[in-house]
Amino acid sequence: MKITKATELEKGSNFSALIYAPPGTGKTSTIKYLPGRTLVVDVDRTTNVLSGEENIDIVYADINDVEVGFAKMLEEIHDEHIQNYDNIVIDNLSELEQAWLGEKAKKSKTKDGRMMGIPEMGDYNKFSFYLPNLIRYVNSWPNVNKVYTAWETTREIKLPTGQLYDQAIPQIREKIITNVMGLVNMVGRLVINEETGNRGFILTPSNATFAKNQLSDAKFAKQEEIWQFKSEVKETPDETT
Repeated sequence: MKITKATELEKGSNFSALIYAPPGTGKTSTIKYLPGRTLVVDVDRTTNVLSGEENIDIVYADINDVEVGFAKMLEEIHDEHIQNYDNIVIDNLSELEQAWLGEKAKKSKTKDGRMMGIPEMGDYNKFSFYLPNLIRYVNSWPNVNKVYTAWETTREIKLPTGQLYDQAIPQIREKIITNVMGLVNMVGRLVINEETGNRGFILTPSNATFAKNQLSDAKFAKQEEIWQFKSEVKETPDETT
């Protein structure tokens, strides 16, 4: 058993983060601001936006072999390559879920042997363990920062008063979304100012947004500053939101 003094911990080192937004709004582009060398596991085939970035390498996941093949690929990265990188990125979890369930749909059959073409109920339950376990495994890797991306969706929340409101969350199966978001140090929602086009991340939770920040006191960060962890409180700037 190894005991580590809290004074020896660094918030901006060996961290985990999940960033989310609708498709095409800049999640993958945010990866280029990570300091050091980065390996991106491309699930949704959108890493072309990183073209020309010298400190970024990309490995393409086989979306036709997700349940077994993806796990084997991560093991190979851990055993043979991760020592060459400062950051590991899985882009993205939403498409990983869809590919995983799509693989199950191709194999599902009725009791009389006919092809169903849709995942079985047990497949959804199995994925509820698969994804958190995958994240736990990657988070256990020492001396490397872990970043996950996801698309954005909303969920309806009912207050004790009966009032209903919609909250933006990462597009991950709702039964495990709280579990997944609890496994990372930071959850940031990327937003765009319609007037200026500036981008930034909401890092503080509200009725409208699920977010968290255990890495600094910042409530908001510009896109290019999201990985710069500082102790001072930074309010949401007018030019971005």
